[in-house]
Amino acid sequence: MVERYWTVAQTVSRMEHVVRRDLEKADHGAFVPTYARRWSVDGRSYAKECALFTGYVFFMTDGDGWAGIPDIYGVYRVPANPDGKPHRVKPAEMLPIVLGHAAGDHDKQEPARFTRYYNPQRAERQRRDPVRRRPRRSKRARANPDPCSS
Repeated sequence: MVERYWTVAQTVSRMEHVVRRDLEKADHGAFVPTYARRWSVDGRSYAKECALFTGYVFFMTDGDGWAGIPDIYGVYRVPANPDGKPHRVKPAEMLPIVLGHAAGDHDKQEPARFTRYYNPQRAERQRRDPVRRRPRRSKRARANPDPCSS
């Protein structure tokens, strides 16, 4: 039986999730560690999921099963040792990454930000019903007063 181990693929910028999907289709276990970034601007909350190691995807492989990986769309290269085999990531190195991802240890909550245009009182005030006015006469009607109306 061939030993399976974790290794890493370097990807084109911002293509981690596309490469992960294609690696899983190729029957390799793939993992992209992410973190949640939360912030608020002018009272509105925002959230985004970002890759912890931008440009890298971890995947499981065996001895020679990684040969088709560099041909996947979005993979830049698979870092290899001088003997030509992909560089192994030790289980002791993967364990804190996987557990930290699952526990949300890397999530970021940024302090609230306010721009100079933010006015919290304006958001709380009730809007009044606009006063109904008679529509204004057109320019042509104002320029040529109706002789019959006098």
